[in-house]
Amino acid sequence: MVGKATLLRSAERVVNYVQQCVTLAGADKRDEVLQLFDNIHQLFPQWVISTCPMMHPDIHYVSNNGPHVFGYTNDYLINHASPEKYFTHIHEADQQDLFKCFSFMHDFLESVPSEEHHYYRAVFHYRFRKANGQYIHLHDEKATLHLNGSGNLYYTLFRDITAEKVFNGVKVEIFMKEQGGLMKVKEHKPSAKRNLLSKREGELVTLIKQGLSTKEIAWYLNISHNTVRNIKSNLFEKYNVNNTIELLNMTG
Repeated sequence: MVGKATLLRSAERVVNYVQQCVTLAGADKRDEVLQLFDNIHQLFPQWVISTCPMMHPDIHYVSNNGPHVFGYTNDYLINHASPEKYFTHIHEADQQDLFKCFSFMHDFLESVPSEEHHYYRAVFHYRFRKANGQYIHLHDEKATLHLNGSGNLYYTLFRDITAEKVFNGVKVEIFMKEQGGLMKVKEHKPSAKRNLLSKREGELVTLIKQGLSTKEIAWYLNISHNTVRNIKSNLFEKYNVNNTIELLNMTG
């Protein structure tokens, strides 16, 4: 779990960077921004659109389909948008990796001139707890609009992709706009380095994928049933999962 003090320090870092290096579209553009987002939402009704609360503390917007995806009212979402509040809704097993992914994105943005931020998008994958206690696989996409003469407008696109894509760990992918679409330029998945499989673990996972039972795996690897169960139990703990299906998803 990520502590409140850590999240507050991270937020302060972002605010300091913005104050020193970024020209933002301010509250004087509020009506223009809200109208723009309403128009975007009409074109893409399956996406929840919101302004970035850290970049734009004076402009609050969440599209009217927010409750459908998150299960909370828009007022609740706006009031719980700060990092220390938002992270209380993230699956506990995902919090540390998500914090690392956000830090990875911030490091990247600080390495790029703010005038070029609108050329990039960052897509996060993690599990979010809805108001009813259900966890969903959330696609969280950070993007920037450059308003001529006004500066940058930072916003987020959210979508529940639980039914479309199996969750296999927290990650962030950074894309750059190019003619005809987006090109992935960076990816960061903290668990990929932390949870490398040993040779024996890899053999076990491969045999599980093939549908072998504990007895069959023990015979194939020439080890006891208890050893198979112990290795599997250690893998559950290593990947913060509760069953074999989740384990196979997390190990790819």
